Amino acid sequence: MLPSPPARPPETPATLAPTPDWNLSHGWALALIALFALPLFLICLGTGDVRAMMELFNLVPVREAFRDHHWLIPTLGGRPRLEKPPLAVWVPAALAAWWHSDNIWILRLPSVLLGVATCWGAYAIGCVTSRDRRLGFFAALALACMLVFIRQARLANYDIYATAFTTLGLLALLAAAERPQHRWLWSLIGGAVLGLDVLSKGPVPPMYVLLPYGLWLLRYHRRQARVWWGLLLALAASVAVFLPWLVAVNAQYHAQYGGSAWAIWTRQFVRYTSASGPHFEQTNWYYLAFLGWIFPWTPALIAGLALPWLPAHSVPAPSAAEKRGRWLFWMILVLGLLLLTIPHQKKQRYALQQFPFAALLIAAVWQELIRLPKRWPLDAATKILLAAQAILIFALGCGIAVLIPVVSLAHRAPPYHEGALTLTEALALLQPALAVLHPVGWGLTALLLMLLGWQLWRWQFQRRFDRAFLAYALAGWLFMFTCYWAYFAGRGYQESRYRRPTRALVALAHGRTIYTLAGDPLWLGVLYYANQLLPRVIPAKLQTIAAADPRAPVFVLTRDRPPWTTELAAIARATHRRRRVLDRLNDGHFLQTLFELSPSRDYATLPSRTASVRPADLHRASQPP
Repeated sequence: MLPSPPARPPETPATLAPTPDWNLSHGWALALIALFALPLFLICLGTGDVRAMMELFNLVPVREAFRDHHWLIPTLGGRPRLEKPPLAVWVPAALAAWWHSDNIWILRLPSVLLGVATCWGAYAIGCVTSRDRRLGFFAALALACMLVFIRQARLANYDIYATAFTTLGLLALLAAAERPQHRWLWSLIGGAVLGLDVLSKGPVPPMYVLLPYGLWLLRYHRRQARVWWGLLLALAASVAVFLPWLVAVNAQYHAQYGGSAWAIWTRQFVRYTSASGPHFEQTNWYYLAFLGWIFPWTPALIAGLALPWLPAHSVPAPSAAEKRGRWLFWMILVLGLLLLTIPHQKKQRYALQQFPFAALLIAAVWQELIRLPKRWPLDAATKILLAAQAILIFALGCGIAVLIPVVSLAHRAPPYHEGALTLTEALALLQPALAVLHPVGWGLTALLLMLLGWQLWRWQFQRRFDRAFLAYALAGWLFMFTCYWAYFAGRGYQESRYRRPTRALVALAHGRTIYTLAGDPLWLGVLYYANQLLPRVIPAKLQTIAAADPRAPVFVLTRDRPPWTTELAAIARATHRRRRVLDRLNDGHFLQTLFELSPSRDYATLPSRTASVRPADLHRASQPP
């Protein structure tokens, strides 16, 4: 948002003197980026319980891989999980096997390292596309303290793996196109890394970046045959990395289950692109929500969306490579988000691979500000941008200062009920976060943010944009570190409402196998906290198991509603058993019920069972995490 000013001042040697590039070495830059990002990613990393369902979808196969040696074909509850590739399972499972522990800190550590690697990749892309290393350095710092990126870089799920390999793979392809030295080596490396990307989450996520990149190549490098031959080499290297696993899995799956894994992958892709229904999350605000996901860098990103379209007035003017780079960042961000209209589901993590390029576009805005001549008058749009950034930081401090006494005086322990919370109950829910850092800690944070906001205002309008960016990045880091520390160290995050009831429910089986019925999806929280395989069987198989030992009880965990209760009743009659309910657990999605099919003649002598979950606990457990 830097349009041409109405009047151009006289050009003097002082006003035309170029801003010197930073002399910061790559080693120091990478070290500073890691020091900036790691505290945000490591806060309470190994404490607390797993709350995200997509993380559970990965952690259960990880546990079964290193515990039950299901390596080639990852399993979920003992059954093949072919919907996702295995790399995000192999890496944490290998660490767990090496350390002989599935501590959550160990399983999440690769995600943290990949988050830092993504920041390094953004820095390197900035260095490749600009003669000024500040572009990459600013982009890396901006990416490290974005709201949603911090959360995803801490989770042991597939998305951070795909984002890291997509960013690093594109870096290598971009180096092959923009830097003629070692073109073929960069192409080979890029293809191999993108092959790992496919092994992380499949071919769909990298397409949100590679398709816009292909259009960018058609615009700027369509006549350079070596660039396109390099892409073919990268494609061959990528296929060489991921194809062997696909062939091996298809052969083993066909031998064990008499089917084709290719058919499963085809159905999954068709379902991904054409599924619909009320159970899919659809929103018209998905693209605007992205401006909130990159908070606190929203003002600069709004300016960055217009930057490639506007004439540059910086000194020195952007080079041809820098102009191409800005268009690349814009195309990958905007066109990649538009491609996300293909899946009907809209979730934050689907757009994670766009975050590094949003950070690069933000850094380009600051680069343009730094290069403006000292005596060049600021136009209205630029003044609005600068004022918005300073006011945002100052407002964060004022907001925290206002909330401290309000939250302290709110009623404690809000009741659990269906529907939206009242304002008083919402404020009371913030009390655990207030207690983590104490009002004094929050007060210091508020004071520092207000001071940084005031200093940011001064530096921006004094044209000290280098210092202004560092103040803005420090304020963003402080706000995110404080809020995430309060959240991750809070009692609500540390104690899962499902762990204790699930283990108490499983203990009622006294070490015997608990079966689940095929076709009844067992929710992942129960499967994870039970810490054991719960075999899924068809009713005929369960009847055979019950008939094999008439004196042993059979335990089944399923939903207390037809057709599953009807099938259990039929099995009980066929095997002369009695069916009774031992316990129930509402995991927030299904009411899981533990049934016992006990021998009729021993029914009167069996010990009585007491419910492991009180009604109040069940009601609280019905609330979403």
